[in-house]
Amino acid sequence: MVGINTIKLKVKEGLVEDSRKGIVRINREDMEQLGIDTGDVVNVKGKKDTAAKVYPSFNDIYGVPLIQMDGIIRRNAGAGLNEVVTVSKTEVKPAREVVLSPIDMFFKCKKDDAVEIKNLIKGIPILIDNEVSLMVYGHNEVGFHITGTAPSGPVQVTEKTELVFIDCELGGSKTRVTYEDIGGLSSQVKKIREIVELPLKYPEIFRRLGFEAPKGILLYGPPGTGKTLIAKAIASETEAHFIHVNGPEIMNKYYGESEAKIRQIFKEARNKAPSIIFLDELDSIAPRRENVHGDVEKRVVAQLLALMDGLESRGQVVVIGATNIPDSLDTALRRAGRFDKEIAIMPPDKDGRFNILQIHTKGMPLDDDVELEELAKITHGFVGSDLSALCKEAGMVALRSSLDKIGLDGKIPLFKISMDDFMKALMEIEPSATREYATEIPDVKWEDIGGLDEVKDTLKILLEIPLTDSKLCREYSFTSPKGILLTGPSGTGKTLIAKAAGNSTKANFITISGLTLASHWKGQSEKILHDIFIKAKQSAPCILFFDEIDAIIRSRSDMSSNLTERLISQLVLEFDNLEKTNGVTVLAATNRIDLIDSVLIREGRFEYILELNLPDIHERECILKIHSRNLPISEDVDFKLLAEAADGMTGAELTNLCHKSSFIALTEAMKTGSKVKIDQRIFNQAIANVNVQKQLKEVVAHNS
Repeated sequence: MVGINTIKLKVKEGLVEDSRKGIVRINREDMEQLGIDTGDVVNVKGKKDTAAKVYPSFNDIYGVPLIQMDGIIRRNAGAGLNEVVTVSKTEVKPAREVVLSPIDMFFKCKKDDAVEIKNLIKGIPILIDNEVSLMVYGHNEVGFHITGTAPSGPVQVTEKTELVFIDCELGGSKTRVTYEDIGGLSSQVKKIREIVELPLKYPEIFRRLGFEAPKGILLYGPPGTGKTLIAKAIASETEAHFIHVNGPEIMNKYYGESEAKIRQIFKEARNKAPSIIFLDELDSIAPRRENVHGDVEKRVVAQLLALMDGLESRGQVVVIGATNIPDSLDTALRRAGRFDKEIAIMPPDKDGRFNILQIHTKGMPLDDDVELEELAKITHGFVGSDLSALCKEAGMVALRSSLDKIGLDGKIPLFKISMDDFMKALMEIEPSATREYATEIPDVKWEDIGGLDEVKDTLKILLEIPLTDSKLCREYSFTSPKGILLTGPSGTGKTLIAKAAGNSTKANFITISGLTLASHWKGQSEKILHDIFIKAKQSAPCILFFDEIDAIIRSRSDMSSNLTERLISQLVLEFDNLEKTNGVTVLAATNRIDLIDSVLIREGRFEYILELNLPDIHERECILKIHSRNLPISEDVDFKLLAEAADGMTGAELTNLCHKSSFIALTEAMKTGSKVKIDQRIFNQAIANVNVQKQLKEVVAHNS
């Protein structure tokens, strides 16, 4: 193939699977112009030169002359995203010797490490003054600076190459987080890059347009969603001076020291402009002044406001703040001219979770049966840090099972992480967004519930289909309802069917009881209810289950308490706010629908009311078979006759009937010393026992 010598291409983000492998991707027509094939080595020239293997890109994604490369190659080439680099074909030689200097001053290379580093660096084209980042032993990332090669020019490590490790260079330790390490936040990262990079790289554009570029960004969202990670990536990818400030380290007990510390930070940023100041945990240094009693916090907030107002005369200084409780920030900060933009960093959706799982498993030895897409589907509400913890826990599960195979030499055998390891890890890791309120979902499935086929089919369509078949729902413009109310006599299975719905959808399931909302302080119960709905929105798709809702919010009347009226008003407000949110469904159960306030039973609130009636003879037979399937049943038992004899019983009473039968048989077996099977006679005794208890309950209820 014969082509031109060089070509200019625009830089785009690399693929996750290419990260840290020394691979760039360009369009096939550009490869033909350069006269290169897949796997050839090219020279990439920005402000500096580097070398990389070339592979074809996916034209259907971009369709323009581009080059996709990860953050390490971008740093080696001295080029940022959307900048232009010159690409040309180059020859690569086998290296006789390569001198490596670890970037991390605390890294000490051992013999086993050297062997793995050599295996990992094989095939990656390298040049003097380049950096390489390797995933040593799973997710332990180690970076090296190439301080020398023999021969000079682009080289590749082979089996015969000798690696020489020297001490870390002074001041060499720095972050290596790139945009490819951030999953599920592509739109947010794009916005932040526009706000941060454009004013720093092209300040003259804003001067021509006649307006000031944004000077402040506030990142807010639940813990673990990636706010600090985004700031680290910006620090790594831009050439601006970056100052990372943890909120608590500013506070000082001596008068004036805290304000002096902030002034010093802004002075350093101005002197070394273009600069980025990242204020982590901003709520700890800038709380609402009306809510704090200390004088220090008020002075710090006032000083921060004054400095941010002065940014117009300070040149190219951008302030990024991060908090997970934005409502606690002083309101004076949240206006244009201070924090101009507020960007929500929320838990990722299914595609985002898949992207994050790809990032965290790229250095793990995965078995062929691992399906990351399936894991992404069932990890609703998991934030980035939860998914990272899930991958680590899966590795620990696989490691524990392999410890038994350690030989006499003490070496751990090679092992792979299977899908079963991930499922076991999933039982240990809870989504952090709902950890306060989440309850363990019982292992209740639809087939464990006898009868109620119509109710089960309705709930499957209302709750499961929007999650499993979004394309079909879009075709019919169908979304999951905001509220579903289950009603019927006690013991008909309302709570059981709600838990089965939560189990089948694999959505986050939060149970709310009266105790959850109980508080002696005025306004606290409404705040708790508001916080629960916020958590549900953050971890959507989510089911909020109010059991015995009539005990929490009864109908407003002359006899109702002031708290009841306030809770109903708050719940109505939360329902109306759900109009803007998809994926949150309120599921409630009551046996006294007459006590539910009429304002809640309408469209947009409890839109569907499903009534659970007493089971008929066929449903009673089905329930008895389900609850006696693990019992030693005699062959002469006729479940149809039992169902007829149990006329009028609820599902809970039929469950109790099976338990009483087991108790009678166990008692007889202990007396006789031989095995006793549960026959028709024992079941009849149990039915009589249950009927007696039922009559007693009716008497107690009548007297009360």
